[in-house]
Amino acid sequence: MALISPATVARQYGVSPTQLRQWRRQGIGPEYFQFTARTVSYSDDYLRDWFNDPRNAHLLAQNAPTTSDMSRQDRRVRQGRHRDDR
Repeated sequence: MALISPATVARQYGVSPTQLRQWRRQGIGPEYFQFTARTVSYSDDYLRDWFNDPRNAHLLAQNAPTTSDMSRQDRRVRQGRHRDDR
């Protein structure tokens, strides 16, 4: 059983660490382990089961980015210097 951090969960499953924290406080999120007051870890196996469970779909739908959020992200253009712009 591999244990992973909330930041890794966020990257792998698209759920923010803040949302995970809110779910922990409400007692509705994936099962987690808390070894110290500041250390939370999730089991990769439990996460996979929880995210694939249709009973949790309504929670995931609430957390999904809206179309307007996605379009704002798509419009971000990184301005970089080209070699010829010196």
